[in-house]
Amino acid sequence: MSIGGRHWGRRALAVYFWLVTAYLLLPVAIIGLISFSAQDFLRFPPSNLSLRWYNEYFSSSAWLEATFRSLRIAAAASVLAAILGTLAAISIERGRWPARAVLTAAFAAPAIVPQIILALGLFIVAVWLGLSGTEYVLVLAHATLGLPFAVLIVSSALRQIDPTPERAARVMGAGPTRSFFTATFPSLRSSVVAAAIFAFFISFDELIVALFLMGDKQTLPVRIWTDLRFELSPTIAPISTLMVVLTTVAMIVAEALRRRASRLKANAT
Repeated sequence: MSIGGRHWGRRALAVYFWLVTAYLLLPVAIIGLISFSAQDFLRFPPSNLSLRWYNEYFSSSAWLEATFRSLRIAAAASVLAAILGTLAAISIERGRWPARAVLTAAFAAPAIVPQIILALGLFIVAVWLGLSGTEYVLVLAHATLGLPFAVLIVSSALRQIDPTPERAARVMGAGPTRSFFTATFPSLRSSVVAAAIFAFFISFDELIVALFLMGDKQTLPVRIWTDLRFELSPTIAPISTLMVVLTTVAMIVAEALRRRASRLKANAT
């Protein structure tokens, strides 16, 4: 292919990329504009602008209760998923398992199995244990959903870390736990935090499992779903906008942490 052909090919690819990006972001932009509407119903474009529905959200005890419940559950689930995912990644990468691929597939299963099937199975187990309708069972369920991503992120980071310093610490008399936290964990910390952030938003945005397990205790996605079915209040527009902004900022932070960890590993080598 000639130089001119490659040049036009790159330009066509760039145009295609920006068209697809605009198509994907257009609904988000529309919801963002609607969230500042002063009207009593969802309409685009809004005839006049106001913070009416933001005030409605922040003054509603029902919406705030669902939000705080989602935040509590997501925070606990993210910490649990990050801890268990880190331990699982260490076991997979550093252990001598005869069926390592099977073990990896087992940890990846919650990300592969359809959520409706997983939700039904978790619901049956929760009823059997008498935990249905409690936040504890949803924390465990959401930690299970975030676990595959935590294992993937931490495993990828572990494969890039030189195990020699940890071995040297063991030779000098440090125990397994101390040698890991002294020699390996500082290089792994950013990846663990990034895994926790991903797990947090997997939990915070999750709807299907919460519908099965929480009964009349609504998380924020369940509250939004209920509102869409029975009322369709414009309050969902500012809530959706805030969730998009919060998710975007968190993903940027997670990506920055991942790149920082990659730079530290590159400098160390």
